Amino acid sequence: MFSTSVSGQYYYKDIWNNQQLVKEFGILKTDNLKAIKIKSFEDDNQPSEGFFCEKKINKNYTQSQMISKSNVTGQSLLISDYNISGQPVKTTEETPTTTSVTNYQYDQNNLLKTIQIVTKGDDDSDGITETREYFYDENRRPVKMLRKKGDNLIATVQFVSDANGNIIEEDVEGNSNVDKKYFYYYDDKNRLTDVVHYNERAKRLLPNYMYEYNELNLPKQMISTEEGGSNYFIWKYTYNDKNLRETEKCFSKERRLLGTIQYEYK
Repeated sequence: MFSTSVSGQYYYKDIWNNQQLVKEFGILKTDNLKAIKIKSFEDDNQPSEGFFCEKKINKNYTQSQMISKSNVTGQSLLISDYNISGQPVKTTEETPTTTSVTNYQYDQNNLLKTIQIVTKGDDDSDGITETREYFYDENRRPVKMLRKKGDNLIATVQFVSDANGNIIEEDVEGNSNVDKKYFYYYDDKNRLTDVVHYNERAKRLLPNYMYEYNELNLPKQMISTEEGGSNYFIWKYTYNDKNLRETEKCFSKERRLLGTIQYEYK
């Protein structure tokens, strides 16, 4: 699952990424696939020591459980519940130090209405609650999002769309000191190609993500940049005959292979 804890890029993380995951889950259900085994390899193509990751889906496709562990992060468990449309309605992630529960609600048009995230540490009985509530226009395009911490409104995020219905701007109003203004760019097939933000210190637009696609409209490459730095990573993807991701290869900006992820479906 995508991360819901990082501030900013809300359209990208909450809506666009959610749509990609629903598409993938639909393929798994159509092809009666109930297990995904993920393998990690180092830059020399040797298996990553201590790495394990496996996801299993129940027979009704209403819940999945993913167990992962590595020598760096320890073991974590991610439980996801789904509605009849394959959309996540609840995720529970348990790590050695924190527990995070995310609840999703959708409106009558299956559009994401609210996300509520409750994060607790081992020694935190109350935890931190963040809520994001989305509002749409008559064409089902997001126009506004209210972001709250507890009962306090932290920011109002405004969305601007183009003539094709693509979200092209995400602007924040309020007391948030971590949210930025983001811009989204698309190709002539209305596929998301760039997520960028305006950097006050550099006084220019800087990229966060850049996508390229194959002939089946699937991402074949994604470049992600490190926050606040000039370093970036290049991810190259391949797919099997069911259009499910088969490999991910990560390269440095010098084009040196850093590692590989392989997916096996059963």
